[in-house]
Amino acid sequence: MQTANGRTGGEIGARVWRELGQLALEGLAIGIAFSVLLAAAVYMVARSNHGDDVATASTPAAEIAAHATN
Repeated sequence: MQTANGRTGGEIGARVWRELGQLALEGLAIGIAFSVLLAAAVYMVARSNHGDDVATASTPAAEIAAHATN
């Protein structure tokens, strides 16, 4: 395709490739940082005291099953 100046506009310069590479690296860095933060948040929620109450219930399993059938 020819531009108004008579040059063809199909060639991409080195500066454009450098900017695309920088954009790709920034996207990768943001993705890694977000993944680490998300993993830390999931770990903190999983290790909180709210889940420990259910895991260490003092009611025997037979008593829980009896209440469930009533």
